[in-house]
Amino acid sequence: MSTPFWAPPPERYPGSLPARCDVLVIGGGIAGTSLLWHLAHRRIDAVLVERQHVAWGASGRNAGFLLAGVASSYAEAVRLYGREKAREVWEITNENHDRMVEAARGQDVGHRRRGSAVLPSDQEERALLVESEQLLREDGFIAHWDGRRLVNPRDGEIDPAAMVAALARQARAGVIREGVSVTALRPRANEVVVTAGDAECEAGVVILATNGYTSQLVPEVKIQPTRAQMLATAPSSRRHVDMPVYSHHGYRYWRQLPTGEVLIGGWRDTTLETEKTFDDEPTPEIQSLLERAVRGLGTEAEITHRWAGTMGFTESGLPMAGPLEGMKNVYICAGFTGHGMGFAFMTAMQVAEMI
Repeated sequence: MSTPFWAPPPERYPGSLPARCDVLVIGGGIAGTSLLWHLAHRRIDAVLVERQHVAWGASGRNAGFLLAGVASSYAEAVRLYGREKAREVWEITNENHDRMVEAARGQDVGHRRRGSAVLPSDQEERALLVESEQLLREDGFIAHWDGRRLVNPRDGEIDPAAMVAALARQARAGVIREGVSVTALRPRANEVVVTAGDAECEAGVVILATNGYTSQLVPEVKIQPTRAQMLATAPSSRRHVDMPVYSHHGYRYWRQLPTGEVLIGGWRDTTLETEKTFDDEPTPEIQSLLERAVRGLGTEAEITHRWAGTMGFTESGLPMAGPLEGMKNVYICAGFTGHGMGFAFMTAMQVAEMI
């Protein structure tokens, strides 16, 4: 039962660490495959290595939401980052949605754009969402408060593993190499020596697309590994959810697929400290809460999948993108704070432009 709902990409890309390369991307999730896509379009030779398989980590274990912004409401983001930065974040994530789906080039990635809803958990959150509607409209975004929830009509949903697979398929043969577990980086003169087992690679540039696992390789990078748990039901003949829903300041979320399955996740706010972990096994405590919540949505369908994934949270709540301080020729594209599908494609473009 502890298997992600999303089917992993059918392709396999076995390989080994190259002896030399211009650019080495570490990590085969949405950030890594997006980097490979952008670098190829800039005619920059790159190799991507992944220790498991493409879409193995959080990129194949999330809810598949394509949302504008961060988990905080727009009103909270304005207070935290300032009005200009909050507007920029929403614009970037809206563009990320459009450009990432376009990059799939007609492949079936389960994309639907029926909007999303943010359901307040209490009066305080309700007030923030009502204020968010006003601020969003003033800043040129489409949103409306319907008296019960804040609806964002441009948001969407996706099969996240299929999206990663769609980008991976466009890479040249041999540039994606699965089963390569990088254990060390050592900047040296004008290159970076990368170690994986007994093999070494001399790379001109290394890009860490390792998200929640970054600190395993570079402990000084402040990205907190954080477990997110989910479950899924068998198809239900009734519609229980009309669009993807966020609630409790982003800690709880659910959606229903066109085929009837209900997916629900979150509830880590009930035990925050235990979820700061690399462990990607679901726990009975949170799974029981998810089960109670999915029954509360009205479905009695059998629970078919229970799983968890490791997200990477930053202190700012925004991704890390650019040169890694103190490590020459090492860049980072990680720390998506639970919103990798919403941020990674455009963040990868920014890093590729720096290269």
